Amino acid sequence: MKKNKVNSLYIHIPFCESICDYCDFTKLQYFRIFAIPYLKRLKEELEVVASNKEVKTIYVGGGTPTSLDDDLFLELLQMIKPYTTKVQEYTFECNPESLSLNKVKMMKSNGVNRISIGVESTDDKILKSINRHHTFNDVKNAVTLLKENGIDNINLDLILGLPNVSEKMLEKDIKNILSLNPNHISCYSLTVHEHTVFFLNEILPPTEEFAYEAYKKVDEILKKNGYLHYEVSNWAKPGYQSEHNLTYWRNEEYYGVGLGASGYIDDTRYKNTTNLNEYLKGNNEKETEIVGLKDLEEYQIMLNLRTIEGLDLTLFKNLFNKDLYKNKKEAIDSYVRSGHLLLENNKIIPTFEGMMILDKIVLDFID
Repeated sequence: MKKNKVNSLYIHIPFCESICDYCDFTKLQYFRIFAIPYLKRLKEELEVVASNKEVKTIYVGGGTPTSLDDDLFLELLQMIKPYTTKVQEYTFECNPESLSLNKVKMMKSNGVNRISIGVESTDDKILKSINRHHTFNDVKNAVTLLKENGIDNINLDLILGLPNVSEKMLEKDIKNILSLNPNHISCYSLTVHEHTVFFLNEILPPTEEFAYEAYKKVDEILKKNGYLHYEVSNWAKPGYQSEHNLTYWRNEEYYGVGLGASGYIDDTRYKNTTNLNEYLKGNNEKETEIVGLKDLEEYQIMLNLRTIEGLDLTLFKNLFNKDLYKNKKEAIDSYVRSGHLLLENNKIIPTFEGMMILDKIVLDFID
């Protein structure tokens, strides 16, 4: 299948000042002695993998990219600079405690125009209990610092279902987040992964019922405040949806570089090695999945239905020579009647209720 050129680039920086009790991302404690060769290796991979230097979105995630020392942080920005000539959305993830004035100025002068801050909770006791090293006051200071220096496109992350967080505390979290007036808010339900402190301490993830009620509460408050629930876990002011993440949900291809990074190029989904020693040696053993036509169909359905852009039935027919509505009419009509889906302009669009049972809907649509 003929593809358009790849327009999005993800770069992974695995280092963190400290490791959170729930975290299962590819990460390790920050030590300068590892960061120096890591950036050297990252630059080599970037030059080999990312053939289109005129990407439209760049996302630098982790880990915590801002955990790097200032000179290494500048080195990272300069390494990415050749890819920023046509960039429209350029995001850096950060933690409040490692966001200094110097780093903000460096990002601003190098074209970064969007920041995603890991808040997770606005209750200082809860933050301490999950081994986060910031306070809500640090978050407020970080947001102020960014806005004062010309970066006002800010996303704030929140985790739903952390231990000992009541419904009342959740409402306070949302109100505290809203007081900072971010353009984008992400809320993720807690998942407990093997090998994390949460798993070892036998902490349970929230039940489906709890997660549903938490998302419903968040959705009600944010919609009243003018936010659009445009993807299962994401809300934005109109016009501030994450273009980079929409690349994933539109099932479009993207570069992924760095330790444990995932990418999708030339009909192949891949994941880099998570072994730092091997990565530094240049032995990047990738896990790969060749995406055949049948897989592509399934990804198109599964990913497109995560957002209110929905699944375009005309595009689906053009791509796969299949009439999905004709083939799945009974299931589609049933979900429309029950209020889980909308059928508008030949697109299948999930409602809030549909987003909450998306796995079930997707299974019913896949042969």
